[in-house]
Amino acid sequence: MSQDDRYKEIIKTEMAKLNKPVTLKVFTSQKVHPDGSRIRACMDCGQFMALLRIYEENSNGMLTIEELSIDDNPEFAKKYDISRVPTILFIDDKGREVIRYLAAPKGGEIQPFIQSIFTFAGVRNYYEATIKQNLSRIEPSVIKVMMTETCPYCPQVISICNAFAIASDGKIRTIIIDIVANPDIGQYYDAAGVPYTIINDQKTLVGMVGAPEILRALIGGNIRVQY
Repeated sequence: MSQDDRYKEIIKTEMAKLNKPVTLKVFTSQKVHPDGSRIRACMDCGQFMALLRIYEENSNGMLTIEELSIDDNPEFAKKYDISRVPTILFIDDKGREVIRYLAAPKGGEIQPFIQSIFTFAGVRNYYEATIKQNLSRIEPSVIKVMMTETCPYCPQVISICNAFAIASDGKIRTIIIDIVANPDIGQYYDAAGVPYTIINDQKTLVGMVGAPEILRALIGGNIRVQY
């Protein structure tokens, strides 16, 4: 069995356990062909959507992948500030963006992506109590996690940050960025290695960090974290 086949089996096995509905919105770019058909205009969108359909098709109808073209939905794209495709959005029932993926959920990123889907669906969030206890001390924040598909430490950092965002009632938003697919972002933030975590474009955490370090950076200073 090839590595790709093993990854597909992981997706199939895990997604079959989803028992609550989740909808993810995915922005791509589509153009109208002279023959009237529609084609995806971005180079990676076809493979990206094919990968997401594997998640969807093996979820017993619980996961819906809603593909939106920035060309057909300019107002929606403007509302969520979609500047590049493909982009995955986790949007809560109040219309708030919780998680953004500028990364394909494959390889080592399969497990944290699936975990985020399940947590977003309402499965127990290990960090919910911690975030709720400290929520009054957390300012509205954006956590950007720079990662690569082959990074062995990125999945854990991504899982923590996404769980924080889901538990924060709109106060925290995460953006997961593959710096191989988006090298300009990695260069802008001078991300020489991964994981590379940036909070509010001010505080930087380099390498493998745990929940206490991330929470402390969100709260600020060296004050005691309620954990």
